[in-house]
Amino acid sequence: MCGRRMKYLPASMFVFLTLAGCAASDEDCAKLGDKFVELYSGELSEDSKKLSPRVLENAAEAGREEVVDQCKKQKFSRASVERCLTATSMNDFKKC
Repeated sequence: MCGRRMKYLPASMFVFLTLAGCAASDEDCAKLGDKFVELYSGELSEDSKKLSPRVLENAAEAGREEVVDQCKKQKFSRASVERCLTATSMNDFKKC
C-alpha cells in the first residue's frame, strides 16, 4: 500500500499509513550505513591503503554514523533506502 492511495481512505488516514509504512526503520538506516562502509572500503585508492587499518576503520565508521544519522533525521523513505542498497559504487550511492 506504500505509495498507492486507496480511494476509500480518508486523506488523514492515507497520510498516516503512508508515513508509517514507507519511512525507513532504524534497521533500514543501519543497513544503509553498512552499505556505505562496504562501498567506501571497496573503493579506497592505493594511497589511502597505505594508511593504518585503524585510521581507515575510524574513517569508515565515522561515515557510517553520518549516513545513519542523516537517514533517521531526514526520515528517508524505505524505497530510497532500498535503491541505495543496490548501489555498486560510491557514485551510485551518493546519487540516491
